[in-house]
Amino acid sequence: MAESRRAANKIKCRTKILKASRRLFKANGFENTMIEDVAAKAEVSKATLYNYFPNKESLLVGTAEDETEVFFTYVEKELANEDADSKIRKALVFLVSDSIPFIGVSRRILYLNSCKTSPLYKKGEPVRQLFLQMIRQAQQEEIFRQEVEAEDILDLFMGVYLNSQFQWERMESYSKERCEEKINHILDLALTGIYR
Repeated sequence: MAESRRAANKIKCRTKILKASRRLFKANGFENTMIEDVAAKAEVSKATLYNYFPNKESLLVGTAEDETEVFFTYVEKELANEDADSKIRKALVFLVSDSIPFIGVSRRILYLNSCKTSPLYKKGEPVRQLFLQMIRQAQQEEIFRQEVEAEDILDLFMGVYLNSQFQWERMESYSKERCEEKINHILDLALTGIYR
């Protein structure tokens, strides 16, 4: 009983620290946020924060891991009964719209995901693999053409995602509905030769 309560308290403390760090990174930027600021915002001691996260970059790792878990849960539970095409589109809309409140943090995580020297290197790979799985399902269901390489289709979807994160102007003002509309329009244009 005490062990399960202790585990629950650890999860709660970790979550509180990550929420505080995201808010501060959004308000002040990553570079201008100090570990002391995060500890104060989370209402924990600096030593407690260091027990969970040894440096600022590890806060980004924790955020990336949590967001990946949220994304997988959404796809598994909310999109379970969708056809493959709808599932992919809704998953992409979720991924984009979920990043809007913390677009600066999201951009930094995505950039570091491509840096071989970063602890965030390839942290996005599980998300890519899930999209690849959904694309292959769409091919099996004969929604997408089977003679087109699944990895090439994945590149299209990831291209739309990365473009949204780094190129959409004033993205922080987008609603989920605006994201969905824009993503579906782009996908309709890009996937013309992919559909059966």
